[in-house]
Amino acid sequence: MDLTVLKRGERGVVTTVELSPQIRERLRTLNIRPGGVVHVLKVSFFKKTYLIQAMGSRVALSKEVAACVRVRKV
Repeated sequence: MDLTVLKRGERGVVTTVELSPQIRERLRTLNIRPGGVVHVLKVSFFKKTYLIQAMGSRVALSKEVAACVRVRKV
């Protein structure tokens, strides 16, 4: 499943990031990488933006980017 399936307050372990190498590297620097735990803090109206926390970093992701981050629910 991807990150957009998780609801507010849920956690998941990142399994893969299916994006271009540049975006994948940017997310890696923000602690969104395979094996890392992400916590969904907030989902905007109409699910356009996801505010997540990953190992101390808070990051807002668009729906398109969040859909490319595969997770396993914890």
